[in-house]
Amino acid sequence: MPLAAKPAATVLVADPIYREHVTGPGHPERPERYDAVTEAVRKAGLFDTVLRIDPRPATDDEVALCHSGPYIGLVKREIAAGARELSTGDTNVSPRSLEVALRAVGGVLNAVDSVVSGRARNAFCIVRPPGHHARPDQGMGFCVFNNIAIAARYAQRRHGLDRVLIADWDVHHGNGTQDVFIPTARSFSSAPTNTRGTRARDAPTKQAPARGKARR
Repeated sequence: MPLAAKPAATVLVADPIYREHVTGPGHPERPERYDAVTEAVRKAGLFDTVLRIDPRPATDDEVALCHSGPYIGLVKREIAAGARELSTGDTNVSPRSLEVALRAVGGVLNAVDSVVSGRARNAFCIVRPPGHHARPDQGMGFCVFNNIAIAARYAQRRHGLDRVLIADWDVHHGNGTQDVFIPTARSFSSAPTNTRGTRARDAPTKQAPARGKARR
């Protein structure tokens, strides 16, 4: 009997499409962030050791695992109308931002499929726009859709995982991810000590009204 193929150590999601979410000159969350990470991976010689997988656009039903229908509709309308910032908060957008955001979600979901199916042991996703500030009904903090929250819920709903741990390592508290999972006990989000040496707030809070600025 032939031996089963050994899974790849790591799958990598990285695609130039993620540069097409344009936030404007000097914006902290800009295409050069993607360039910086991919260049670091290249210099470390890791591109030759990983399995590259392509992103795909997430479906509306997949995005709706964590976001409301009215919010998804708002994102579509405002970007189609040429908005430069979502009306829900401090999230700049450009003509291709919806396409890019859907491929950010879809790329992470492809990574989940690869790991859960045994094709790879783990995954690294270089995607943008980021996601952890996006709440169910509100884009904020430079985030359109909550990539990691959708991925966790997708792993539960599609692959039957029971509980999921999200380790959120950032200078800013992942308030959107927290708000997605407050009603359930099947996912836990941990905010480690950040690079400024302070601890992000851990206690669950009720979701605030769906307008306002992210604390940055």
